Amino acid sequence: MKLILLALSCVAFMLVGIACTETASPTSTSTPRAAAASPSPAATASADEFAHAREIYAKNCEACHGPNAEGGLAKVNNKQIKVPSLKAEHAIKHPDEKLTKMITNGEEEMPSFKNKLTQDEINLMVRYIRKVVQAKG
Repeated sequence: MKLILLALSCVAFMLVGIACTETASPTSTSTPRAAAASPSPAATASADEFAHAREIYAKNCEACHGPNAEGGLAKVNNKQIKVPSLKAEHAIKHPDEKLTKMITNGEEEMPSFKNKLTQDEINLMVRYIRKVVQAKG
């Protein structure tokens, strides 16, 4: 009886060893990998959704808010000003409507962009601030 159990155990170990060392081959002849390799248009669009916003930020915002939107001291019209971080708690707490109004009409030292950006571009910038700069879902 012990000899049979020993033989069955050896066979079981060999089968497990063989199964673990074999590589699986695909069973489907269709090419789903091609579909997975090329991203869908929606995925590409969302990945590049903020390309224009980055351009707008670089052209209109970066000089004061900085490349990382962290603010700091900036010189505007030969005047040194303290620019707030767009990542700071106070900026995060502003509702979207407040950010839209600030970009459109300006506030304190911040200039108005209503004559430089379209309403769609201003709305894009608010989404960019929320989803990229502040990384808010």
